[in-house]
Amino acid sequence: MRYKAIVSYDGSNYAGFQSQNNGLGIQEVIEKAMRLMTQTEIKIFSAGRTDKGVHAIGQVFHFNSDIDLDSNTWVRGINDRMPLDIRIKSVKKVASDFHARHSATSKVYKYVLSKKPETPFTKNYEVYIRNLDIEPMKEALPLLIGTHDFRGFCQLVPGKPTIKTIYQLTLKETKKHYIFTFHGNSFLKYMVRSIMGTLIQIGLHRKEVSIISDILQTKDRHLAGKTAEARGLFLVKINYNLRKHKDV
Repeated sequence: MRYKAIVSYDGSNYAGFQSQNNGLGIQEVIEKAMRLMTQTEIKIFSAGRTDKGVHAIGQVFHFNSDIDLDSNTWVRGINDRMPLDIRIKSVKKVASDFHARHSATSKVYKYVLSKKPETPFTKNYEVYIRNLDIEPMKEALPLLIGTHDFRGFCQLVPGKPTIKTIYQLTLKETKKHYIFTFHGNSFLKYMVRSIMGTLIQIGLHRKEVSIISDILQTKDRHLAGKTAEARGLFLVKINYNLRKHKDV
């Protein structure tokens, strides 16, 4: 049986989602909890890896198991064996051809900028930039929407195509925050953080709005701003084609 799970986590204390040799990955913690619960080895496959310090509201992974349990039993059993900064939100059976990464049609990320300096209780979930002018940043957003070669806004991974589509890029202003939401077909390594770093430079009047077009045209990452800090980034949601995977 194949299961689809949705998990949220605070990435502050982890070296990213994926299991790795040089730090504790969230995947490793989940797989250990599942091993303790089921007394079997279960490998999970995520919709995508998030970097060190990045958070998730709706990360998705799938796994195979011969154990037939309802959603509540899976959720309670795994969560009881995990730290509180990782929480399984749901588990349900899906079609055998469902794949958390390959079946995904789009992803949503948000980046949170604070209007006031961080406190000890907010420092892991927002980024404060002094003297930020939001107006030129707003002006730059439409330039990023559409299908572009985002090579200049990422850390290049050999063999991975750099042409991506951003369907929507919005800015919501609240009393305390500026929240940038990115909806795209998929994202490259450091892509959202590199875009945010460049937008921040624009907001500080260190770069012109036109630098966005220059980077997309030249694909020169040296023109981009410093990669924004991981703690302001959240993976919000992974979207799937419900008609193709009717059980998802």
